[in-house]
Amino acid sequence: MRILKVVAISGTLAALAMGTSALPAQAAAGSVSPGVQRVVQQSPDDCLAYLNENGYASTPARVSACNSLVEAFCIEILEDSQVLAPHAVNACRLS
Repeated sequence: MRILKVVAISGTLAALAMGTSALPAQAAAGSVSPGVQRVVQQSPDDCLAYLNENGYASTPARVSACNSLVEAFCIEILEDSQVLAPHAVNACRLS
């Protein structure tokens, strides 16, 4: 078992030293299966924009919620500020 680990590590290091990827070709190409969306960088501004598009005004509580690093806190704060649960979940997933 130890020999296999050494060979695997050596192969990975050799590939990296040659400037090639040790990842499978499909992963390196960045292909995505049908029905799977790529993850894009999102921000608190996306959360607030979503809320505004759905008729919710920006308030200090909602801004704070969108800036929260914990999705559960974000959802709770938005729901406490009269945002419907489905909108709160979607908005927090954008932040």
